Amino acid sequence: MSEPTRRLAVLGDCEPAAAMRSAATAAGARLVEPSESDGIVAVGAAALRDAVRAVANGDARSVPVFPVGDGRHAVDPDTATERLGVWIDGLDGPAGSFDGFSRVAHPVLAVDGAGDGRRRFAAADVAFVTATPARISEYEIAFSNGEPVSVRADGAVVATPLGSDGYAAAAGGPVVSPGGGLSVVPVAPFTTRPDSWVTTDDVRVTVEREEVPVALIVDGTRRGIVEPYRAVRIEVAATVDLLTPTTETG
Repeated sequence: MSEPTRRLAVLGDCEPAAAMRSAATAAGARLVEPSESDGIVAVGAAALRDAVRAVANGDARSVPVFPVGDGRHAVDPDTATERLGVWIDGLDGPAGSFDGFSRVAHPVLAVDGAGDGRRRFAAADVAFVTATPARISEYEIAFSNGEPVSVRADGAVVATPLGSDGYAAAAGGPVVSPGGGLSVVPVAPFTTRPDSWVTTDDVRVTVEREEVPVALIVDGTRRGIVEPYRAVRIEVAATVDLLTPTTETG
């Protein structure tokens, strides 16, 4: 018997991930690490964020990602198991031709200027939050296509479409469809008429008060304290192809 030529990485530690690995080998795929794969199956929200960041920062090959789970962008596990063979077969096609699935280019954010010289990637969101609960700071939010705005708030969130239904939505921001841009939302703003924005360009956020330390949170993980008066740049550094089923197969 010849060696399987289709190489698949399956990320996730849960029982559905184990089922996806079994389905992949049954469909003739060879299980490998993301850095060697022709496609990635990400089971669960955490695995999806890991997969998207890995493709963006070069730890994985630039390959399609198949999200599995109960999230807005994911395929439910039963459908995924049934359709996995079709998806794997498409990996052999020119540029990946997937019967019953469509590609959605998902943005990955790069965060620069946090003060430690490191560049970080976010699949879902970047948040600025006062380190002391219920304390207000002041932020300048600058867009490349307009005048900067200043807001007094507990924090601010910049979210991709993948993350726009999470912390950003809880803070009152819009849920953005794939390709619709980035959601920018103040957290608990000190105003009776709060604004939020959707932008397709990079964003710069500057902490304009020294009284209260502000933490930088990238995809839910605290990454240090933001220096006052130093702009933190958030830009779309890459896009990753996510696969979603068409109406007929969803």
